This record gives sequence, C-alpha cells and structure tokens, in this order.
Amino acid sequence: MKPLEEIKSFPIPLRELLKQKFGIRSAEAFFEHATRNGEGIRKVLKLTTEQLDPLLRQVEGHLAPAFVNRCRQPVTKHGRGVIVD
Repeated sequence: MKPLEEIKSFPIPLRELLKQKFGIRSAEAFFEHATRNGEGIRKVLKLTTEQLDPLLRQVEGHLAPAFVNRCRQPVTKHGRGVIVD
C-alpha cells in the first residue's frame, strides 16, 4: 500500500479531508473510490471533473498497472447461495 502522504504533490487539505472524514489513507483506496464513484469523490472534495482527473493520473503513476486495470473493469455482482442440482 502506498500512503497518500508519500505522494508529495497530492494536496494536503484534500489528503487530510479524505483521512479524517472517510478513513482513506492510501493511494489505492483513493484511486479505487475515485474510479468507481467519481461523482461521489468530486462532491466530497468539492472538485470538478477537470480538477479530479489530474489527481487520478498523479496517483495512478504510483500504483501497480494490474491494480489500475482491475479498478477500471466494470463491477460484476455474483450471486450468493448454493446451487443444488
């Protein structure tokens, strides 16, 4: 895990808001939340799409490519329970 505080160019006020209110401390958590629910993250951080996109690209550079690809895949839901023939 890559702590957001190790990414020196990530804005400190945004990092602190994510940490204090939502417990988001890692680059992976931020990237996954912002990729899967960009609208929610923009509202929380009071950013426009044009302001969020550079932050995503900045954080993406610190993440494993396989993780980035997984975050960008559509969410699939799997049924729960047992199949009995």
